[in-house]
Amino acid sequence: MEFQGKSAIVTGAASGIGAETTKLLVKGGARVLAVDVNETKLKVLVQEVGEGAVPHLADMAQQGPVEAMVKAAVDRFGGLDILVNNAGIGSLARAADLDPDEWRRVMAIDLDAVYWASRMALPYLIERKGCIVSTASISGMAADYAFTAYNVAKAGVIALTRVMGIDYADKGVRVNCVSPGLVATPLTGGMPKATVDEFERRIPMRRAARPEEIAEVITFLASSRASYIIGQNFAVDGGLMAHTGQPDVLDFRAQLAKG
Repeated sequence: MEFQGKSAIVTGAASGIGAETTKLLVKGGARVLAVDVNETKLKVLVQEVGEGAVPHLADMAQQGPVEAMVKAAVDRFGGLDILVNNAGIGSLARAADLDPDEWRRVMAIDLDAVYWASRMALPYLIERKGCIVSTASISGMAADYAFTAYNVAKAGVIALTRVMGIDYADKGVRVNCVSPGLVATPLTGGMPKATVDEFERRIPMRRAARPEEIAEVITFLASSRASYIIGQNFAVDGGLMAHTGQPDVLDFRAQLAKG
């Protein structure tokens, strides 16, 4: 098993991408501190995964609990090999309408927590030549209408990944991130069907990603198979960022011919 003897932290572990990442790491032999703010969902996850996952409650909007999370993992496992910064929240408001408190909360959970956790974990990761994998977003690679705080926070995760990647490469620590597009998670499950349909229409694969498809990329980057990958951002989006956004001319012509 490729993660045998490794210890990891996964934030936002109770559902979606975090839950699937936790499952894959445990299946590979790792011991995982599964971190979330939702105690009920954490209990369900741990029951499903088994003793390889240890539940840990933490509010990622606050520096103290984030740093305590890292200490808890090191105390429990005797060290740390993998940090997966996955916790995140969304936001929908244009800049002039965005409440400063909402801006601050999105920044705290989506960006500051990545910094707080990474800063605290790095000395331990250096000891074990470990790695950091963060969940960014294609929304950090380009702009979305009214995703003001989320776009900025995720762009920050990508930039932080690059700078930590080069700063700690010679210490043996690999730092990378994954940028999903639309993913079928509880976070997007509350969206109206018409909205989801419009998102999927614009994706070349014509569907949302499954959480396990993102988790597979995260765990690949956490594995020894990615030993020479440093400071990179991987878009996992069904081809969306490869597309200019312009129409399919051949399809458009075919529709005109039919009509």
